Amino acid sequence: MNLVGITNENEFYTNHYLNEIFEGDIKEQITSWQEKENESDTYKTPFKKLRGIGPEYLELLKSLSKKTNDTNNKLQSSREFYKTLLDILGYQYAHSTKELDEFSVPLIAQVDKNDGSPYLWIVESYCDESCDVLTNTIVKEQLNELDEFNSELNYDEIITSHIFTLAEPPRWVMLVSPFQIVLIERAKWAQKRFLRFDVKDIIDRKEDAMLKVFATLLHSESLAPKDGLSLLDTLDENSHKHAFGVTEDLKYSLRSAVELLGNEAIYYHQKNNPDFLNTPNLEADLTIESLRYMYRMLFLFYIESRPELGFIPSNSEAFVKGYSLETLRDLELMPLLTDNDKNGYYFDESVSLYFDMIYNGRISHKVFEGRKKIFSISPLRSHLFDPAKTPLLNKVKLRNHIWQEIIQSLSLSRPKKGKGRGRISYANLGINQLGAVYEALLSYKGFIAKEPLYEVKKAGTNPTPLENAYFVTEAQLGEYKEEERVFDGDKIRSYKTGTFIYRLAGRDREKSASYYTPEVLTKSLVKYALKELLEIDEDGKIGKSADEILNLTVCEPAMGSAAFLNEAINQLSEAYLHQKQLEQKEKIPHDKYIEELQKVKMHIADNNVYGVDLNATAVELAEISLWLNALSGSFVPWFGFQLENGNSLIGARREVYETHQLTATKKALLWYEDAPKRLSPKSLWLAKKREIT
Repeated sequence: MNLVGITNENEFYTNHYLNEIFEGDIKEQITSWQEKENESDTYKTPFKKLRGIGPEYLELLKSLSKKTNDTNNKLQSSREFYKTLLDILGYQYAHSTKELDEFSVPLIAQVDKNDGSPYLWIVESYCDESCDVLTNTIVKEQLNELDEFNSELNYDEIITSHIFTLAEPPRWVMLVSPFQIVLIERAKWAQKRFLRFDVKDIIDRKEDAMLKVFATLLHSESLAPKDGLSLLDTLDENSHKHAFGVTEDLKYSLRSAVELLGNEAIYYHQKNNPDFLNTPNLEADLTIESLRYMYRMLFLFYIESRPELGFIPSNSEAFVKGYSLETLRDLELMPLLTDNDKNGYYFDESVSLYFDMIYNGRISHKVFEGRKKIFSISPLRSHLFDPAKTPLLNKVKLRNHIWQEIIQSLSLSRPKKGKGRGRISYANLGINQLGAVYEALLSYKGFIAKEPLYEVKKAGTNPTPLENAYFVTEAQLGEYKEEERVFDGDKIRSYKTGTFIYRLAGRDREKSASYYTPEVLTKSLVKYALKELLEIDEDGKIGKSADEILNLTVCEPAMGSAAFLNEAINQLSEAYLHQKQLEQKEKIPHDKYIEELQKVKMHIADNNVYGVDLNATAVELAEISLWLNALSGSFVPWFGFQLENGNSLIGARREVYETHQLTATKKALLWYEDAPKRLSPKSLWLAKKREIT
């Protein structure tokens, strides 16, 4: 679908969703208009009406270009055009001014909810062709004589600090000028995500697809229907669902990438050590290290997509072009033609340097394009990036074509029949979706084929690479019929001796208990778990003070990658800010809310949450997901005393037996004949300190 003239600023909807799914999701609305036109001699579809306003728009442009016309005349001409445009889009033009705290803003239409509270404000911007409606300011001629006037603030600042901070703010703001329309939704505005429409381009081109999208996204039936869910809410929900679909793609990609990495490690080590496959515990170590490597990549993709969190120096051109994964993503589809291109180590050197920068931090004084560029990254001393956790892979250099395939798989959606591969937007993947990807592969098992293996299945099934896999030797293959064998094209799927295979085998998932709780369940369960603690009454009023909320502690005895801990942090942080604003009788500016929320989330994550899990890798993932969720500037917390690898079912008392009781030979001295001794917190701390040192 042609979206020229419509800018999806900061991914209001994911670009992949707009490219792949969006056209089908708006088809029903367009069809309903066309059917209505077919049934009536007088009705015209909104997009056909838009096609017909070219002459009127041309007259407006002539009026605006006349040097003899003053501001009042130009405003009058613009408003005549607005009447026509808003009528086509299903709104009733009504010029008015809306009084804010200290000044007024000009409205040309508004839509209220059934209870009278504001839903949509259509705000007038006096703007010429070259200006940006958001950086433009109000002119006095737009207001009534008695209205308070502010010529200092631009519309970006007005919407951020004055409209969206009202006691009852509108959910939507549509900012309209003769040349641009900007559509803003309150919840997405903090990340500056919005839709921008180039009115002149759309009307001049008269392209059917552009007119249909323009009409569908801005029409009152789509944006502010009298009854039911708005189409834009449906689109947003579908975009969100699509993000979950992307997580499925990532699960496939991650599994494949782990296999690629494991096999490349074997290839590299065997060149220098032919006996490498006999290394003790190789399969388990290679599996966990390859998984860690890929989790590092997901982390970097995610953190680069969130520049507003302030950890990565995304404003530094030297960093972005010299070190970032985004630069490597630009090379993901570049053909590697020569042997040196394919088998060189440019990708590997870049990624290894990036890993080191994250773990050890970096202050760079890089000379870039003849100028000295300075940027810094705070050290993230997490288990995930600790080089001591990947001794096998630290000695490996991955060839360019392997890294390119890995980056492709983590950057692009899976190819589908009749469709291209869209770029995955990590900015629209939340911690919950990443957690689902993390945990999905915890129960998978990596092993090395000791002899040629063949993949088989139950007759009548078509298992995917994410489902249980079964392998047999060449001697056993004859026991399986044609319909019980897995084929790649015409050939049975086979694996050579020495191949690293990473699949879900037998009952591994059931035995590991690696199941990710969907976001809808974590939200609901945490909400009702906290309801009593926060003393929330039937009207939704919180009984605890802000400071009391800040002192609540949370423990998750089977935390996995911290889905419940993260949700508890989110809800407690929002409750704290809500109460603090009420207590201080002061509203946080809309553009500062996310920043303040992150500070509170980091405080709670750093001081108030605890977790245990039997799976050591899950603890590492919990550590990194807590950090990602609560990231606030360059501060990096340490969760060493809060997240533990262990079995929470064996008891949590600070009580111990003496070691001599465990080896005693006389019954009277045996451990079960005596009660354990209680340890004080101080003695426990000293023991932990001795263990660390």
